[in-house]
Amino acid sequence: MACSASTRAARMIVLGALATATLAVGGCVSQQKYQRLYDAYDQAKSQLASQEEQLASLQSQIKTLEAQLADKDKLLAAQGGGVSALMAERDALKARLAKLQDEYNKLLALANSAPKLPASVNNALEQLAQQYPDLLQYNKDLGLIRFKSDLTFALGSTEVRQEARQALAKFAQILDMSAIGANEIRIVGNTDDVPIRRNRASVMNPTNWYLSTNRAISVMYVLKHYGVLPRRMQVAGWGKTHPIAPNAPRHRGSAMNRRVDIYILPVKLKYNPYVPASDQPASSGNNTGIVPANGQTVPVPSGNSN
Repeated sequence: MACSASTRAARMIVLGALATATLAVGGCVSQQKYQRLYDAYDQAKSQLASQEEQLASLQSQIKTLEAQLADKDKLLAAQGGGVSALMAERDALKARLAKLQDEYNKLLALANSAPKLPASVNNALEQLAQQYPDLLQYNKDLGLIRFKSDLTFALGSTEVRQEARQALAKFAQILDMSAIGANEIRIVGNTDDVPIRRNRASVMNPTNWYLSTNRAISVMYVLKHYGVLPRRMQVAGWGKTHPIAPNAPRHRGSAMNRRVDIYILPVKLKYNPYVPASDQPASSGNNTGIVPANGQTVPVPSGNSN
């Protein structure tokens, strides 16, 4: 059995479904269900990005229509209000503006419906981002901390720079706050589209897939060094496939796409009697009815078909 890891990410109703599914199976699901949860998580994250784009588009349309209405009113005033066609056009613009404003308000309400991190955690993460404004960003709606790879790593390297280690040390302290001390964490590396140069350093990272994944692993090991429980962390690498900004022509990349995203997920790590006691979350208790042998792994009880 693999413990499920849902998502912090989206402001979408699917979050509720994920949480319900997780509770319904007592915190552990089959590998197939586990994968479905993450597929739903990624879908929700994509939906959130789409929502934000729609909000920006609606805001732009509303501003344009407001400017057009102001021009029509000025023209009507100059002509004494005697042009019926112009008045009809103005009224149509007003109706369209009202409809767009209604769509915008509904979308904004949906976007603001996501569960948030506890206030103490949110404040600590905001302060961390303010302390390292050039290195990292914090998105409270996604539960996302984004480390910029150009300042976290040297060019083409997977070794974490000293300033980034200092920031990760403070981030680890936040991750161990009692309010989220058992939350699962997802660490995802990303690159731009600049091809990997063939040299001695590329032996360990022959492609951007390797580079993004190994950078996520490096960040995980730094967090582990500063006390974050390894069982809470999952690592992944998207390579160049998930850009958040256009890459420059002819594979010249973009600094915005070179990043490591860390998500604080809403799923709590459950007690597992088959791992050492040192790997158990501090806030969990053994409610499985299975007694570990000296804190070490124990055999699966007979008759367990999972």
